[in-house]
Amino acid sequence: MVSVSIGELIAPARKSMAVTAGLTGVGAVLSIVPYVALTEIAAAWSRHAPSSVVWGWLAAGVAGLFLGHALYSAGLGLTHVAEARLRHRLRRDIVATLARIPLGTVDQTSSGAIRKIVCDDTTSIHTLVAHLTGDATNSAVTIAAGVAYLLWVDWRLTLVIVALWVLLVGVVAGVAVSGFGDITERFGAAQTRLAAATVEMVEGIKEIKNFQASESARTRFTEAREGFSGLSYEWTMASGRAFAIAGAFLQPAVVFATVAPVAALFVAQDWIEPAYALPFFFLSLGIPAGLMTLMQLGRHLYEARQAARTTAELLSIPAMPEGEDVEGDGPAPGAVELSGVTFGYDPEEPVVRDVSLSIPPGSVTALVGPSGGGKTTLARLIARFYDVDSGRVEVGGLDVRDVSFAWLLSRVAVVFQDVTLAHGTVAENIALGHPEAAREEIERAATAACIHDRILRLPRGYDTVIGEEGGFLSGGERQRLTIARAYLQDAPILILDEATAQADPQSEREIHRALTRLADGRTVVIIAHRLATIVGADQIAVVDRGRIAERGRHEELLAADGLYARLWRSQQSKGRAGAERDPQTGAGREPGADGSRKPGGRRGTERAGDCGEREGHGGAERANHRGTEEN
Repeated sequence: MVSVSIGELIAPARKSMAVTAGLTGVGAVLSIVPYVALTEIAAAWSRHAPSSVVWGWLAAGVAGLFLGHALYSAGLGLTHVAEARLRHRLRRDIVATLARIPLGTVDQTSSGAIRKIVCDDTTSIHTLVAHLTGDATNSAVTIAAGVAYLLWVDWRLTLVIVALWVLLVGVVAGVAVSGFGDITERFGAAQTRLAAATVEMVEGIKEIKNFQASESARTRFTEAREGFSGLSYEWTMASGRAFAIAGAFLQPAVVFATVAPVAALFVAQDWIEPAYALPFFFLSLGIPAGLMTLMQLGRHLYEARQAARTTAELLSIPAMPEGEDVEGDGPAPGAVELSGVTFGYDPEEPVVRDVSLSIPPGSVTALVGPSGGGKTTLARLIARFYDVDSGRVEVGGLDVRDVSFAWLLSRVAVVFQDVTLAHGTVAENIALGHPEAAREEIERAATAACIHDRILRLPRGYDTVIGEEGGFLSGGERQRLTIARAYLQDAPILILDEATAQADPQSEREIHRALTRLADGRTVVIIAHRLATIVGADQIAVVDRGRIAERGRHEELLAADGLYARLWRSQQSKGRAGAERDPQTGAGREPGADGSRKPGGRRGTERAGDCGEREGHGGAERANHRGTEEN
């Protein structure tokens, strides 16, 4: 695993940070010049020196003041520009990393935590880049240059005062920041939990309301909010205590009180001229401000380092290795082969164990079985959402690890129950995998997916932004939009999670029509939850506890009287196999693309509604028609 350090994370801004350190360092030295000038002017007056000396030092003081501020501002501006570019680059790299790493890794990270890294943590790095070398260098060099000048004026008085300051600052720092690092780390973790709970609440609001789970969801959110509030109060008290103590002890009056007695003693003993005692008073009032700045930067720097650490950890996740691009469809076009496949989201707990399955080109294969048995995992392994721990997954006769992502995505189309639409126009959503597609191609795909007419009824048609401008689509319509994506992809292998499981009857009919066309002539893998929808599949694989417990056609599995037969009887007894008759019309149903039955007495006799043409005899439909005759 390649680890990304914080230094590597901010490497693109290092040059700007180095230049800024130089500019602000020189500016900090020049900022001491006005104090030197005031001291020398006072000494010149006390000695009755020529006025030209006074005017010379006055000019030097003014020049040092303005030039120092100019260099400081230039340096700070440089790092702010570098930080803005770095933040843009980090967000781009994070999104690219999320696209390259295994989907399982993303699934195991809450969307709230990812949002915090992308939005909040990249912003928190601002202090690390924009201010560390600017403000920190300015304050540190100002203190160092000031002390160096005081040593030149009178090293004895300087050592005494510096010793007092070191003692004072050490006591203040020890009391002020004790335990501050721990509370800051816990505060950051609480922020992540609150972000995750908030995103969960917002994204799952429909399910929460539908299943009357608002109380439990609200409880999780409330616990996260109260935990954050408690730690926020604790963090505020800790930081407030730190700066209250520091502010109290580093007040100009307190610092002046440490300087005045010692300086007065040196003047009284004629160890130093009165004029040269002035810089000890001037700088003793300015140096504490620099110390306070360093303390504030220290707090922000700790937060920035925590943010940089979480960002670096995400960027350190190894990308899924990509194979080479391949010409053509491979030695076995349209075929899928799983050989001894074992896989687990946690390597210590396999979800799929030693599974072997052959799926011939142009066939319909259904994956069925109890919930949690590994059906969806097997389907996602075919599309290489994850890499297997052992064994091989072949598409077109080629190991999916040996081909490029582009080649694999052009050969395997996936339509799952959970529909995700991007924030963009309808046309952009359909062309998500083929942004270069012409409008005519997009419209043909939408027509085939039975959604073209509905799109035309939107305020701006294909240019309507999803979720805006009246561009709201029902669940079934959103499902057909994803089917249009698959049409445009035109892959020879189609993976379907039972797309109509949560659809109303009308949407189900339209989705069936779209899927029947999409499946025609393709290799189809169906994740089936309702067994009545796949009775005519060429082969049915019963997946239980990560293994294929049974395999065969519907009638063969019923005759074997095993797990499949028990599941079939269970669904029949509970009335879940309502594919035989339409609950609204009472008409018989015919097989759809996923094996379910469409309303109507004969295939191909019904108008396709939004599809605009009659149904054809797709490969999956023909397979299920066989099952209809036999059952």
